[in-house]
Amino acid sequence: MDLHGGNVYKIFREKNLEEILDYSSNINPFGVPQSFKKSVIENFYLITRYPDPDYFKLKDKFASFNGVELENILVGNGATELIFLYMKALKPKKTLVVSPTFAEYERALKVSGGEIEYFQLLEEDEFELDHLRLEERLKEKYDLLIICNPNNPTGKRISSSKLASILEHCNKYGTHLFLDEAFIEFTEGGHKNSIIKETVDKKNLFVLRALTKFFAIPGLRLGYGICYNREIRESIEMEREPWTVNGFAELAGLVVLDDCEYIKNSEEWIRREKLYMYRSLEKLPGVKTYKTETNFILVKLLKGDSKSLGKLFLERGILVRDASNFKYLDSSFIRLAIKDRENNKRVIETLGDILEKFF
Repeated sequence: MDLHGGNVYKIFREKNLEEILDYSSNINPFGVPQSFKKSVIENFYLITRYPDPDYFKLKDKFASFNGVELENILVGNGATELIFLYMKALKPKKTLVVSPTFAEYERALKVSGGEIEYFQLLEEDEFELDHLRLEERLKEKYDLLIICNPNNPTGKRISSSKLASILEHCNKYGTHLFLDEAFIEFTEGGHKNSIIKETVDKKNLFVLRALTKFFAIPGLRLGYGICYNREIRESIEMEREPWTVNGFAELAGLVVLDDCEYIKNSEEWIRREKLYMYRSLEKLPGVKTYKTETNFILVKLLKGDSKSLGKLFLERGILVRDASNFKYLDSSFIRLAIKDRENNKRVIETLGDILEKFF
């Protein structure tokens, strides 16, 4: 099983397939913004130039977009590069990871060394984060706390006010907070839900963002961080290799955040389709569906298992995310992307047919 779900390239090779509907990948179905496509054609000459090693314009764009100082911005070859760079810079000896969640945090922590503990999101709580229980746990004094918000794979979001309370407790105990907001654009209100809007001491805060998902550019690899700790920023900049963000990725960052029509259409789509997916899946016998605030949805199989289900889906040309390799989840869980209505309907009908015939 692959760490991040389905490897379409491997499946194409092994199954001799040429096309597949990938519901293991959470990418905006609107595809690459036309504004960026047009800009690439107009600026194709960038391929003959090195990017600005300081990424001044790109950092300025991200800073302006978020209402922070330019010095607070770090850029990376996707959000994943910044995860690894941050862990190398901080070198936490004792880390608490809110789980189940994205696997790369643990991999990055293992590279940097140190002890890893987990704060379990409980199924009986619908995988909602109990911030009071977490704040009590912080008394054990960790170097680092990691939270994904909204969380992958549960789709749950904790409010910025509750996060501010958690950060205050982190500050009290000298704990750094690494907050992954890679899916924040898909939530109702988007960036308004970010902790950076809160008036709380952010000296120990690092916020991670990605343009990959919302703007459908995973092949370009572009992410950025908002870091309020000068020592950590300087350490990351020293560790980061030059020109890891290529010229076209830099161009994307300068263009797509201004594409108001694309952003508006995407917000309307996800608001509509996540409700459709939840209500439709909820009607199916044999599954339990968890409400989501982003562009994927966690589903528990009440009969059958994720591996067998995945094979049956694949026979029908659909790839779904086996969620059994997320910590605290088992083979009864799958994660489905949320895409356009036609394909969402196809996936729901296929799931219903498989449950009826095989389980």
